[in-house]
Amino acid sequence: MSVAIERYRSRHQDPLVELAGQYFQNLTCGSFSGLAVDFDDANRRVLRGVRNCSGEHVDVAGMSDGARDQLFFALRLAYIDDHCARLGVCSVILDDVLMAFDDQRAAAALRALFELSKRTQVLLFTHHAHHIELARKTLGAEAFTIQELALGELVGV
Repeated sequence: MSVAIERYRSRHQDPLVELAGQYFQNLTCGSFSGLAVDFDDANRRVLRGVRNCSGEHVDVAGMSDGARDQLFFALRLAYIDDHCARLGVCSVILDDVLMAFDDQRAAAALRALFELSKRTQVLLFTHHAHHIELARKTLGAEAFTIQELALGELVGV
């Protein structure tokens, strides 16, 4: 692909895709530098990850399970971020979204959620105690509140 076409695409990319690309770069700890909208063999638009080291555009099917999870999480975060900016805040409730992330990428996700929590309410449910310890180590204990639920306990009722 020519440099001019790539430059044009990057300047005129959908802001939501650009924001998701920034999240994706952070969530993959720099393995990917962002996202690109390309055309497949049937001339349909497809979303691809851009490898940081080579600039290669990688189809979703060509990504590891972890990278795919981080991509879908990045898309969700970008949508939520955009929604809050355009339409107002909304509560974000997440259940065990970090279970397929290694510790480095889970820490990156926790940082992203902490930044998002400055703009809207974020509730993260997990039964993985190591994610709580990772959050303490990554964000500091004062950055979040833990509410432990007993088996069968209802919250807010």
